[in-house]
Amino acid sequence: MSVLDQLDWQETLDIICHSSARQILEGISFAEFRLRMEGMLPRLLTAGGMPKQQQSPEMLRGIATLVALEIWNATPLPENRFRPKKQAKPERNAPCLCGSGKKFKQCCAAVDTPALGISEELMLAEVLGLMPAKKLAELPLLELHPESLALVASSWIDEGHEKKAVTLLEKLFVHIEQLDGRAELAADTLLNAYLETNAPRKKQKFIDALKAAPDKALASTGWQRQTTVHSDRGDYTEAWSAFREAQRLTPNDPALSHLEVLVLMSEGRRTEAQARAKFWAARLSRDPDYDHSDLIELLHDLADGSDASLLRTLPLGRGPQAMLAEAIRRWPEPASHYRLSGGDELTAKKDIAELELDWIDLVEDGDMDSALLFLGEEPLAGQSFRILRDVSEMIDALPENLPGSGDALRRQVLERGEALRRVVLGRLKVQKHELPWGFLDNRPLLTLVSYYVEEFTEAHPAETLDLMRWSVNIANPTDNTGLREILIHTLVTAGLADEAISIAARYPNDFASTEYGRILAFFAAGRRAEAETALQATAARYPKVWKMLHAANPKRPATKNPGYITVGGDEEAYAYRQNHLELWRSTGALQWGASIKLPTKPVAKARPAIDDKQEPLF
Repeated sequence: MSVLDQLDWQETLDIICHSSARQILEGISFAEFRLRMEGMLPRLLTAGGMPKQQQSPEMLRGIATLVALEIWNATPLPENRFRPKKQAKPERNAPCLCGSGKKFKQCCAAVDTPALGISEELMLAEVLGLMPAKKLAELPLLELHPESLALVASSWIDEGHEKKAVTLLEKLFVHIEQLDGRAELAADTLLNAYLETNAPRKKQKFIDALKAAPDKALASTGWQRQTTVHSDRGDYTEAWSAFREAQRLTPNDPALSHLEVLVLMSEGRRTEAQARAKFWAARLSRDPDYDHSDLIELLHDLADGSDASLLRTLPLGRGPQAMLAEAIRRWPEPASHYRLSGGDELTAKKDIAELELDWIDLVEDGDMDSALLFLGEEPLAGQSFRILRDVSEMIDALPENLPGSGDALRRQVLERGEALRRVVLGRLKVQKHELPWGFLDNRPLLTLVSYYVEEFTEAHPAETLDLMRWSVNIANPTDNTGLREILIHTLVTAGLADEAISIAARYPNDFASTEYGRILAFFAAGRRAEAETALQATAARYPKVWKMLHAANPKRPATKNPGYITVGGDEEAYAYRQNHLELWRSTGALQWGASIKLPTKPVAKARPAIDDKQEPLF
């Protein structure tokens, strides 16, 4: 059975359990319930790999009898103190329950029907989910299995009813001194609900209550969450102290493996995290009672820290990043939903244009939760340059699930944007067309390209060099995204100084970073006289950059106006040093320039300039 088939099987079984609980609560007789089961089974059998032509009436009748017995006898009834009213299974020689008149052993018992594994806890969750709020308030909570309560609360959280989940589980933990380890899932669910409702004080108060619980498993759950709280704050001394207390209480708890590796990764101790992941994987693989293969895979993914492993792990958790990762996973392959208007304006077709209007409303309202739901519900969202650009910027505002997960998500979105660019331009056959910045609809694509280059220059130098050439020379020759600085210095690094000089010549009296790149290009091309002339002019105009290149150990200047820079000012000078000092050293240009006699006073004042990049959305 394939993964998709397994999903279909489970979804179908969930539907049957839900429908069965509703019918039984309505008071249906077992005979009628068994008969209706015959009508529900074909889809389940088909999902399990049995073709319809093989599903004979006799087979359906026999399986329906045994499945109906299993579900009926596992369904707790409120009027019976949430215990099932069981239907006895016939003796072998007793009349069959299907009404055929045959002996049970010669009728439905003769059909090979493996048990589905429907538990009372599972059916209790279905029953509770169907009950009105007033009835839930009257529940005898201590008589119910806490895992079922957790399942119900978790489904409410998924449906956006977090406060309802909190109310239910808070009533359960009023009796915390009477609860044991079976309430661990309920405790975790309540803590997640506090996170969803942004109730940090309630969350900490509940963690403190768990830490003081008489049951060791519940107390360990509290200390494990306390470990996470301290780790998220960067207080690793306290985090490890809390972890050791949890470990003392439940030394064999498999959850400690995930927690230990996660804290090590958060602290930047990847080598140790990988070693502990191997240790825990070996230990868990020897457990004779449980299959920990999923947890073992998760441990390796956490310790790996690669984008692929982080992105596999994210959807398993909760929170905004998990929602976004799941939304991206569901997006279809990139396809073109664009046309070229007037020969040089990239315009979205009607389906994408309408989608973008809805998206813009969400962005302007600053409603991040609704924006994330939108991305998960609208598969075409991944076909829009505008939405992809916005999402790449939005990720920085999302709380991080795992160390590096935000960067991994952003790279995934940027890779999606680049793949979409290739598909769209190829489909429209406009790879050699200018896409002027003056047309607003062209800007999302051009901005995504600049983000992609900045992110992947080191990882994919050849690809990003071609992208910069395309953007600066063809698509956006006014270079409103500022790629010319990176392009000029990349060409010098690649031994293509003449091409760098040609690029720089198109932007006279430019930003300090470009002007200093021009000097480097002249020097690397062996045109020393031109390099000296350019250095004298540029150092006079932008002296702070030249001074910063020669500083022994400069401090990062404070940012006075976020989103703004002063050309040739302290911020640009420091950034230029960070990005290009090594190239000045390796080419010998820094030592050469130190011997050049330069003007002692600037010839012009630096002018303020607005950074082209947009402000964060949220």
